[in-house]
Formats: sequence, C-alpha cells, structure tokens
Amino acid sequence: MVARVAIFEGINIERARETMAEAEAVIKPMVEALAGYGGRLDLAASDGRFISITLFDSEEHARSAESTFDEEMPRRLGDLFASWEGSRVSADLFEVATSTL
Repeated sequence: MVARVAIFEGINIERARETMAEAEAVIKPMVEALAGYGGRLDLAASDGRFISITLFDSEEHARSAESTFDEEMPRRLGDLFASWEGSRVSADLFEVATSTL
C-alpha cells in the first residue's frame, strides 16, 4: 500500500471547518473513483497546517492520480478552496510500513 501525503501551510482552519461538508461533497466521490483508492485521512492543526493522506494499492495508481489532485480538484473546488487560503508545500509518496486503521 502507498500513501500520498500532501502538506499545506497557511490554511484558514476556521474557514476550512465551516466549509468542510461542502468540500467533501466534491472531494469524496472524486477520490473514491480513483484507480486503486484505499482510503483517506485529513489532519488539521490550529496553526494552519493541514495534511491530506490518500491511500492507494500501488505506486502506479498513486502517480496516475496526480492530475486529479493538481488540476481537477482545485478547478472543481474553485472559490471554496481559494477561501481556505494557504498553499501546498509538498506532496510525496510513502510506502505504508504498518497500519492499524
């Protein structure tokens, strides 16, 4: 299993909390339709850091999903995503060494 870990900084956490249900209505079906999708976890810190972890069954599937994360998701979230402010500072792939989820 492979985890795609995207880290954001400078996020307006209050605004993200207020609009998370609306964002999830767009994000959830989009990521669940990705080839090899295995689950997702989003973490928010009060200082504006946000970590999004998406699991895939292979590195190939994780890499093929990049255009969805880089292009389609921001386009479909539009002004909502822009209202969260901040920016993505990294996106990397990790092999899942162990999991109890």
